[in-house]
Amino acid sequence: MKRILLVDDEPAIIKGLKFALETDGYEIDSAADGEEALHKATENEYDMILLDVMLPGMSGIEVCQAV
Repeated sequence: MKRILLVDDEPAIIKGLKFALETDGYEIDSAADGEEALHKATENEYDMILLDVMLPGMSGIEVCQAV
């Protein structure tokens, strides 16, 4: 099963994307800010990370560069 990390600070966006992707058979983890995203990205293996650019704390670009 493919594993995806969704990163967005809007719960409604996470909820909608998570539902759609789980319906298609993906395993989904989520994070609400840059620090949490970086922690999860370094502790787990993901096939894809869907990353919002404007996040609290670290920006999506900073997270991307760190990963």
